[in-house]
Amino acid sequence: YGCVDYWVKAFLDRGDDICINADFENTCSRIVVPKAAIVAKHTYLANGQTKMFTQKLSCVRGNHITSGMSESWRGKTLRVRKIKPSILGCNILRVEYFLQIYVSVPGSKKIILDSNS
Repeated sequence: YGCVDYWVKAFLDRGDDICINADFENTCSRIVVPKAAIVAKHTYLANGQTKMFTQKLSCVRGNHITSGMSESWRGKTLRVRKIKPSILGCNILRVEYFLQIYVSVPGSKKIILDSNS
């Protein structure tokens, strides 16, 4: 188990940067690596079925954090690449963009904490 606290305030435009302020505290027994990414979620309606895939557009990582240690990001920069705009009001294709802040545990299964709920 571990603890991750973060806060982000940003107004975005294509080609801008997101400055992330975050505090990561490793309270588990394994090494963790803090990461942040901009993820696009594409949802398609085709032949009566919904298909979805996600794509990582940009990412940044921090230093390894050993057990009992912490790391702070103050203005860690994540570049917003030029992205295609969403088509509002379209019922066939939907594109959503998310900022994901998470820690990875090297050598473990991929686990992402959903902080949107």
